[in-house]
Formats: sequence, structure tokens, C-alpha cells
Amino acid sequence: MEHSNRMAKRGFTLIELLVVIAIIAILAAILFPVFAQARAMARKTVCVSNNKQQSIGIIMYIQDYDETFPLNSYDGSYHAGPNADSNWGLLIQPYVKNMQIYMCPGDPAKETDRMVELDPPSTRPGQREFNLAVKNDFGLNWQLLCPVWYVPDAKPTTYQPKSLTEAALNAPAKSILGVDSLWNRSAGGAPYGGGNGGVDPPCALNPDGSSAFPLFPSPPGDSYYWYGGWNPSSPLAYNVYGAVWPWHNEMVVVSFTDSHVKSLRVSALTAGCDVQDGMSGFITDKNAYMWGNQ
Repeated sequence: MEHSNRMAKRGFTLIELLVVIAIIAILAAILFPVFAQARAMARKTVCVSNNKQQSIGIIMYIQDYDETFPLNSYDGSYHAGPNADSNWGLLIQPYVKNMQIYMCPGDPAKETDRMVELDPPSTRPGQREFNLAVKNDFGLNWQLLCPVWYVPDAKPTTYQPKSLTEAALNAPAKSILGVDSLWNRSAGGAPYGGGNGGVDPPCALNPDGSSAFPLFPSPPGDSYYWYGGWNPSSPLAYNVYGAVWPWHNEMVVVSFTDSHVKSLRVSALTAGCDVQDGMSGFITDKNAYMWGNQ
């Protein structure tokens, strides 16, 4: 009688299967957060590149236009056209030649989302590009660089923008040019609509109570436009941080007026400042405060 040397085939036991499944689950729990962090880091890297390109575009614009920063907006109408409104994002397009860099990958808003609450793209030629520039995820430090006065008796418009010159900056490496931003938030606090081409600083009063913004003397009796400043007592408001928004794991990509870029926490943006609602807080340390002209 012959005997076979082959072992009989058998499957895994239930215990062995459970052990394998447990090992896979443990590995997944370890690796999935790592993958998520890697994706988040990749998005932030792209955003840093986008903001760097825009910063360089602004500097190139300044060199061609008498060392003057681009205007945040011409007349505030949000109507595109050669004889209508424009904004700084459109003014630097000849230098950056790319509308996609206005959309931070950390912001989930698509192009169609960025048309919300503005004139539809079909309204007039150039409106699509205008809307994308308005809802740029790079928010300009407009109260320092290009504030807008409200002058009731001005003709043809009460909207009177004015730009700072590069030569007026005392410390370009310390003054914020622009930061990550958002357009609006839902009642529950969820961001929507894209970014915001302009953001407010956290404080606007010098230690002696005088106004630190704008740097230009205000015409008597006139005021300037703003977004309501920072409002820490309203955590669900779009301007809880003055329209600044941390799209990258509580980090904000920040560009400075010398064009260097780095990531900071929101709390770091308030250095040298006692933040209160509506920019009513005082600048306590001008050397540490990054939103002004040190």
C-alpha cells in the first residue's frame, strides 16, 4: 500500500483570520493619519507657491507703476469692464498669467462656488476673471497698503482708493502683504464661497489711542471702508479673524512685503496687539505687530 507524502490542504482558522484582520486594522489606524498629513502638507506647499507667485507679481507691478501698490478696488461696484471696476488680482495678471493660483487647494470651494454672491460670469466680458480675483484665497493687507476712503461729496464716486508707496515701508520683511482668507461662513460656521481679496488687521489703535490705520491722513469728516475688523466674541462669524482663515491644519500661509512667505498660527498674527472686536484693541508693541509699518 502506497502512502502519499503530500500534506492535506487546509484553510486559515478563524483565530488566524481574526489576527490578520486585527493587524491590518492597526496598520490602517497608524498609516491613514500619516497619509492625511502628507496630503495636507502637499496642499499647503502648493498654497505657499501660489502666494509666493502673487507676492512676486505685486512687486513686479510696483516696479512698473512708480513703486506704488496696486489698488484693492477701483470703485467697489464689483462690475467688470474696461470702464468699470477692477482689483489688485486683475492688475497683477500680466505678471503672473495664471488665474489658478488664486485658488488655494486647502479651500474646498470650486470655481462655480466662487461665482456665488457676485455678478454671474455671463453678465459681461471679464466677469468670471473678476470674480476669481475678488475671491482670491490670498487676502491683501489692504488697510496698510491700499485703503479706501468714503468721501460723501466726491465725484463721480464716494469710493476713493489710495495706495501706499513701497518707499514708505520701514521694514518690508516685517510687514504683512497678504494671508490666507475666506469669503463667508454659513450660520453654522462652515466656510463657503472661496477666499477674500482683502483682509482686516486685528488692531488699529496706537498705545495713545490715536488711529494706526490707514497711514494716510483722513479728509476731515470722512471715514474709510473696512470689513469690521477681527471679532473674537463671534466665533462663527466670517470675520472672527478679519476674513483671515487657517486652511492648513490651523496654519495660515503669510506673505510679507519683501515677498518672503511662511506659515504661522492665527495666534501668531496677533503678536504685539490686544485683540478686541472691531479693531478696537491697542497695538502694544509696534516692533512685534506685523500688520502695520514698524
